[in-house]
Amino acid sequence: MLTCQNIFRFFPTKNNRRMRAIDREIRMILRGIIGKKERAIKNGEASSDDLLGLLLESNMQQSNGKAGQGMSIDDIIEECKLFYFAGMETTSVLLTWTLIVLSMHPEWQEQAKRGSVASLRTSHTRL
Repeated sequence: MLTCQNIFRFFPTKNNRRMRAIDREIRMILRGIIGKKERAIKNGEASSDDLLGLLLESNMQQSNGKAGQGMSIDDIIEECKLFYFAGMETTSVLLTWTLIVLSMHPEWQEQAKRGSVASLRTSHTRL
């Protein structure tokens, strides 16, 4: 369905130009990271201990080096963005609930505070 909001996103407004510039920059950065990781995998240098490495290795095995099979670079970029935002959302919800539970239990809050202070003191002395 075509709405005014859908039509306005194609107008060259200041906000739309900024969003497109940010999207181009993110894609360029991710394309560089993906290319670097692909080269490392092909040279046998990279380990697959991260999500991007696993995704790229799986994609390379799936496509067997044939063009048109497996995921495209744009698909991989979209997956990276999806995992980033999903992880950010998960972390945000976790921190919110942590604060809620700590506010409901002042004794836990005090214990967490003591643990944090002790941890900061030991890490500060190691520097």
